[in-house]
Amino acid sequence: MTFTKLIERISEEYSLEILSQGEDLEIKDVALIDNKHDNTKRTTLYFGYDKQLTNSASVPYQCIIACTDPSASPLSTVGNIALVSEDSLFTIFNDAKTLIETTGKGIGIFEELTAIADKTHNIEAVIDAASVRLGNSLLFCDMNFKIIASSTSVPILDPLWKENRKQGYCSYEFISEVKELKSIRNASQTTAALEVTCTKSPYRKLSSKVFHNQTQIGFLLMIEGENNFLPSHFEMLSIISHVISYTIAYYTPDLFEKNSLYHELLYDMLIGAPSKDIMPRLAELKFPSKMLVLFIHSIRYLGQQYLKTFICKNLKTRIPGTHVTYHKEGIVAVIPLKNDSEMDSELLKMLVCFSKEEHIRIGISNSFTSIKNFVSHYEQAHTALELGYKLNPEELVYCYQNYQIFDLFSEVKNPEKLGRFCHPALAILRQYDHENSSQLYKTLCVYIDNGCNIKLTAESLYIHRNSLVYRLNRITEICLIDLSDINTLFLLRLSFLIDRYNELNKNLA
Repeated sequence: MTFTKLIERISEEYSLEILSQGEDLEIKDVALIDNKHDNTKRTTLYFGYDKQLTNSASVPYQCIIACTDPSASPLSTVGNIALVSEDSLFTIFNDAKTLIETTGKGIGIFEELTAIADKTHNIEAVIDAASVRLGNSLLFCDMNFKIIASSTSVPILDPLWKENRKQGYCSYEFISEVKELKSIRNASQTTAALEVTCTKSPYRKLSSKVFHNQTQIGFLLMIEGENNFLPSHFEMLSIISHVISYTIAYYTPDLFEKNSLYHELLYDMLIGAPSKDIMPRLAELKFPSKMLVLFIHSIRYLGQQYLKTFICKNLKTRIPGTHVTYHKEGIVAVIPLKNDSEMDSELLKMLVCFSKEEHIRIGISNSFTSIKNFVSHYEQAHTALELGYKLNPEELVYCYQNYQIFDLFSEVKNPEKLGRFCHPALAILRQYDHENSSQLYKTLCVYIDNGCNIKLTAESLYIHRNSLVYRLNRITEICLIDLSDINTLFLLRLSFLIDRYNELNKNLA
């Protein structure tokens, strides 16, 4: 590892001042400055205090020095020299020693993983390769315990974290309990790995903090699986933390840009923060008097960074006053409605065009007036997208009001029993069509879908209106129903929806 690369890694976690940079030599060893240190070893990185260096001749070619006297004359500016604070000197020495030792023999884990980062520009690829080297599953979470990446080659066995990984985040209650663990509260502000014990899980875990621009942005979690922890795992996890910092710094610098108060509030509401923590923050923020929730999911996997950098910014440009957060691998947006009205055709048309341009699907909630109802309307938008995609995969935008009844059906404990609520006319028409190769079942369904409008129904079926009238008369004769009765029409409409829902479930089974 060269002096430049080492300084890049350490500066993610500590403050350093580069005093001089000469030839970028490979560092093969680290040592402390004492009265026996050998200045001729240009490939050794020395650590010590400025007061130990009495003249320029005593300054090693490569060294990191703690400055104890700011008024003293500057050190030699020949070679590779960096200055650090006095209280961080030995911590940096230990980190540097670990980095050099693990990369000194052939290609080490740092070089191997940074090469993967350089090739893929992808955190997931780095995490997966690191898990193989560790022999255990690995996760990378941000400060909100949202799971940014996790290993796939070495799967997670711990049921608790398996569930967290499935939903992509940890609940507010889970986060609160973890933060109260003694090992977490007493952890140093370094990448040093520590063992984390949890009473709710029998699996041992190691954790290492991840830094970017000297600020903690998340943590790595290694979960013991089929391979037991080894002493080397502590050092390796710390190095992997530096590689993640490297990947973020060079390839995804905007991934951890500072989030707005709106973003943080909406996210905390989604993960179940209690009202006592939410209400005081609500009072400080202003939301529209009438709004919708959008849940946006990319059709093509482009990563969270693409969602934030392009789709989110474009959405905010198109709809000023939009507030967003990120949840379940998608964008959750609160958008204002103009003049306190409902969603008009102009807004819907714009969202359809936007979804085509950005290759995304959008679920849209019903309108609401109080941000306190945000979570339930997010669930509407999420459900609209899920059901809409199953029922109408050719479309890209789905309004909850069009799928509300299917959401109601999904709450039934035994969906297979929904059929008993269907009007008997449907079974009669299916049997008749089967025996006579007719289309009376479809005719009645389209007729009701078109609001019992003869002209629209005939056009939808591509038949003459006289043919339609004949079919409708035949239906009333066979089924003994009155199509002018509002209750009958309601039951028939409900029955067709149940049939469609059951057909969907049967196809997905």
